[in-house]
Amino acid sequence: MNATTKSLLVAMAFGGSVATATASSVVTNVTASGPGLGSFSLEESPPSFSYLSSTYASVDPITLTFTVGHAEGGDREHHVYETIGNGTSAAFSNFHFHLDESASGPASNVTFNYFDAEDNIFAPELPPGFTLDSPSKAQAAPFEPTGPRDLNFTGELKAGAYIEEGYFSLNIPDPGAGNAYTFSLVQTPVAGVVPEPETYAMFLAGLGLMGFMARRKQNKNK
Repeated sequence: MNATTKSLLVAMAFGGSVATATASSVVTNVTASGPGLGSFSLEESPPSFSYLSSTYASVDPITLTFTVGHAEGGDREHHVYETIGNGTSAAFSNFHFHLDESASGPASNVTFNYFDAEDNIFAPELPPGFTLDSPSKAQAAPFEPTGPRDLNFTGELKAGAYIEEGYFSLNIPDPGAGNAYTFSLVQTPVAGVVPEPETYAMFLAGLGLMGFMARRKQNKNK
């Protein structure tokens, strides 16, 4: 499902919920920083949506900082659509999204939605090259398994290529009238090339050949 179709479905659902909602949160700004940042842009969008574009200049994290305010007749769910560019010379094989747990107050209760529901049309995704890891899949340190504050993706983004329809949604608590807060989302790529099936086959064949030669040498020595 492309971003336009998903946006329409979200808008329909959001429109049906406004009548019953009395107060909620609204994202008023998003900024980017970090050693991996090449460029960033935020498109003007409705209060419950963010359209972002980030390009990596190195294989290092980019931190997105969201500013949250109070709104009347809104929704706690915020939908993020992100274009991600690989401006480095290396392919990315993994992406790790982490909500900063050092935050306190309402920010500590910001969570990802639908991370454990692959069949949900609003599940997080980085198409076409990445698959969301299940919560049961262990992650290399310092990353945590997929869960309310972590999303892990496995796949490949070649050097110079883009993810054009990345999507995830956030549950964002209301700060209350006259209040605001910020929270951080750290996006970390991991460099590496995902082997093709043919590569795995050649690797296994090589291991088999090495084992055969070792056994043959052992038999000769006997």
